[in-house]
Amino acid sequence: MSSIIGVWINFVILIVISINWWLSGFEPILIQGPMVYHSEESELAINLFLDGYGLVYLIVATILTGEIIVFSRSYLHRESGFKRFFTNVKFFYFGLIIVLLAGNLETLFVGWEIIGVTSFFLIGFYRERYLPVKNALKVVSLYRIADVALLLAIWLCHHYFGQSINFLDGNRTDILEGHMLAEPFYQYAIPVMFLLAAMVKSAQFPFSSWLPRAMEGPTTSSAIFYGSLSVHIGVFFLIRTASFWESNLLIRYAIGGIGLITVITSTFTASVQSTIKTQVAYSSISQIGLMFIELAFGLYWLAIFHFVGNALLRSYQLLISPSVLSYKIHDQVFHFNPPKKQGFSGLWNRIKLTMFVLSMKEFNLDTFMYRYLWNPFKRVGNWFYFVNVKIIKYIAIPVFIIGLTMLLNRDVLPSMVVGFLSEIFGLLALILVLRAFVSRRSARKTWLLVLLNQLYLALVFGLNERFSATQIYIFLSGIVVAASIGFWVIYLLGERGKDLSLNQFNGYVYDHPKLAFVFAIACLGIAGFPITPTFIGLDLMLSHIHENQFFLLILITLNLILNGLVIYRVYSRLFLGQHISDHHDFAYRSS
Repeated sequence: MSSIIGVWINFVILIVISINWWLSGFEPILIQGPMVYHSEESELAINLFLDGYGLVYLIVATILTGEIIVFSRSYLHRESGFKRFFTNVKFFYFGLIIVLLAGNLETLFVGWEIIGVTSFFLIGFYRERYLPVKNALKVVSLYRIADVALLLAIWLCHHYFGQSINFLDGNRTDILEGHMLAEPFYQYAIPVMFLLAAMVKSAQFPFSSWLPRAMEGPTTSSAIFYGSLSVHIGVFFLIRTASFWESNLLIRYAIGGIGLITVITSTFTASVQSTIKTQVAYSSISQIGLMFIELAFGLYWLAIFHFVGNALLRSYQLLISPSVLSYKIHDQVFHFNPPKKQGFSGLWNRIKLTMFVLSMKEFNLDTFMYRYLWNPFKRVGNWFYFVNVKIIKYIAIPVFIIGLTMLLNRDVLPSMVVGFLSEIFGLLALILVLRAFVSRRSARKTWLLVLLNQLYLALVFGLNERFSATQIYIFLSGIVVAASIGFWVIYLLGERGKDLSLNQFNGYVYDHPKLAFVFAIACLGIAGFPITPTFIGLDLMLSHIHENQFFLLILITLNLILNGLVIYRVYSRLFLGQHISDHHDFAYRSS
């Protein structure tokens, strides 16, 4: 009931805001929020922004969220995760509001991360089953690419414009367009990062395969997130950042081309799928591809109206899918018509059969991602099999102490030496996280590798450029506190006789829900969840990486992507999955 009341209050507030916005002549509104951190080099502020695009999206989101909450009261009645579901839905809605009302990229990133985290928990809602947990990891792995792409775009904007650009100023061509046309590198680098983040978030080719996997959660969460609201965030994000790319013809061609390829592949795939959720997922992807084409032509309002229709339709289709499935099964039993005989000879028949097989296999996009995106990291990680506890104790930790000594005595080191130290420690940090990426023997060892990886990254930032030590302290305060909490939880599990290997999903949340919650908080803290000290310190220190340090930037990017994946995997392997009873009574067979 509290969820319903909250949504109704939000809806009334939106109606009042809409009336005031109409009376003010439809002028965009920018609200300067609190300053989280400020220094001579950079600042981090929370700003809010409202215009017509955001208001329409907000109204649709509020209506659909209220509808799903009312429907879920009956649909999920007596489910074991009843309260957990509504908590995640409200948290998602909060993140969505932040994205839609964000006044700058930093504020938008906060809501962006909240949506990603809630997606992970909702896809894995049935956490005692293997496939939901596995697919939640797949989705969050791709989400991590989008997160880092957006973070790099923020870094590029800080470097190029020298300040945090709010979206109201972004609509002024005299501020952005002159800069973007003057520097070819930024003219392409910033829009490409925006496009990559939008492609992943909206499941565009070649990242389309994650959306059907996300349907493993409850049908109601599929309806609100992956059929209507969350999957359209990429479209809204491109509209919000249009001033960065709309004058770049090549980027517009790229947006339209990606949308066109997605429309073709998703339409073919949707037409041959045997499950309703997968059909709806690919149908939604194809419509979003059309929205990308509309954006490429500059038809922003058409894309927004297209979103409204697609979101309402997909939510309706998913909510009635159980009833439709029952009807279709009944209809097939009593009115079965055998398919016509398919010819195999001739070029046209062979082309049709080839497209049919490719569509059935979803154009092998899932296999493509696994083989060419994640498998190379696993192969490289296996090269460092020798990084064991002894190596960590007698080499990795002493090397960190040596690096810390160099950092404290940076002024007495030759400038040529200091120039190479950041790359060296960045490479060592990458080796540690690659080893953690493939390590499965012990959660304690993997968590230690994650901690050392973050400590080495602090050395990378500190040795790269002289700046206030306060920024490193902010970063390390979040890392050390979160890592300590994680070690404490792992220690308690070991004391209670739990297996700490990561070879399978252990499902310890069944016996230890409180420890699972505490460990989840520790994971968010060490992964750099927004507004944590880790994220604030990371954002501040990234601004000190120069635009010509491409090799160092690549190292940091890979570290951030893999670090987040390892953290999510440790949590999933320890606490999610099928629960294995080791202390309950069981019946013995009589003699």
